[in-house]
Amino acid sequence: MREFKIMQFTDCHLDDATAEAGLEQIAALWDFAGADLAVFTGDVVFGKNDIAFYERLDEFFRTRKALFAVVLGNHEGEANSTDRRGIIEKCASLGNCITEVNPIGKRYGNFIYDTPLDGVSLAMLDSGDYAPWYARLRRPFGSKYAAVTKEQIAWYVSAVENKKAVCVFMHIPVPEYERAYYGALARGEVKYGALRENIAPDGSLRRFSDVVCSPAVNTGFFEKARSVGNLKAIFCGHDHLNDYYVEYEGVGLVYGQKTVGFKGSGYAFDGRGFPDYTGATLITLDENGNCTPKQIYYKDIR
Repeated sequence: MREFKIMQFTDCHLDDATAEAGLEQIAALWDFAGADLAVFTGDVVFGKNDIAFYERLDEFFRTRKALFAVVLGNHEGEANSTDRRGIIEKCASLGNCITEVNPIGKRYGNFIYDTPLDGVSLAMLDSGDYAPWYARLRRPFGSKYAAVTKEQIAWYVSAVENKKAVCVFMHIPVPEYERAYYGALARGEVKYGALRENIAPDGSLRRFSDVVCSPAVNTGFFEKARSVGNLKAIFCGHDHLNDYYVEYEGVGLVYGQKTVGFKGSGYAFDGRGFPDYTGATLITLDENGNCTPKQIYYKDIR
């Protein structure tokens, strides 16, 4: 049976000082497992050399005869040389990057990629950065993050209605991720990984913040996407310690492995009492639309 493989990298949190070492880790993960496409699901790189880093990525994948895509995270544009749209426009201009600009309101990089497998497609979505103040008022002690907009949901439903199978890539997890995990945990059905954002350095349970940092409000993306009947899985990043895979209402909900974990590469494992769980997620699609994710740990290949 024909297959198409995707490697998800997420939350590299590289800057001018760590980008070179980060690229070495990305290269090691890619060269170990290989795939047909790499998808970076947000919070990739910051600083004045961010554009040069994306050019380096393009060169890297060109030499390996592979493609890549970039999805915006919540931190893109905060400490970069350009804004969120500028980052996506740069990526879309690169020869081996499949990213399309397609703005929906102020969300950029929303597009469908049809894999070589007939009817099997990938949907890339800009899940935004931070919720407006009036949305946060609804949950004053909850999340501060943005959600997929109603306009994006309408676009998505129209874009995928004739597809056989769809996998979604975005940065911020939909609210259903938390309910899905605890339900699967109670039934003994967590396929791999764990929810770790609520674990203190001494191993005790403690709520640092939202244990799943999903949007401040639920705009209904999961239910609308599932109702089309072809949604196979959602892949996100954002929460650096969560790395689980569960099924919820027939849909896989998957956290990508945080990519790059050395000191200075973004909040992750320092001081939290964990060994290094950083790496990548290898996703295998078959021509029937079946989707199989697998964790790859950098500590196991270096």
